Amino acid sequence: MARKIAGAEVLLKVKKGEELIEVAGQQGMTVNLSADTIDTTDKTSGGWKTAMAGLREWSIDQDVFYTVGDESNKLLLDAYLNREAVVVDVLAGKDGEAGAVHFTGDAYITSFPFDFSLDNAASVSMSLSGASALTVEVTAETTP
Repeated sequence: MARKIAGAEVLLKVKKGEELIEVAGQQGMTVNLSADTIDTTDKTSGGWKTAMAGLREWSIDQDVFYTVGDESNKLLLDAYLNREAVVVDVLAGKDGEAGAVHFTGDAYITSFPFDFSLDNAASVSMSLSGASALTVEVTAETTP
């Protein structure tokens, strides 16, 4: 049976060694999927533009409360400072649930701004840009 999910159920995890760890202090997250088109318009297209699919790309925008001493915050900051890719993992739905979408891939942190506002908790609004193909798996419906 189809069900709606709350954004609070969807967490960003990063790989530390062989283990996936949840990023601490998560708030908003956006997984961006986009693609280019290649113009194929010619004189026989009747005055209409035509196109074909081009290259695809992906990124993740993640807002977190900065959590002092947390291993995920340290891992992400170290990856940014050392210009190293991180393995990211996002599951929308429950593991094994029919229709759940699972995103995994390597990404570079391209933006890591700290916000230390007077009237807010310290936060980071990081951007991760895909460094590899994004693996997208949709769990098939199971038959009872």
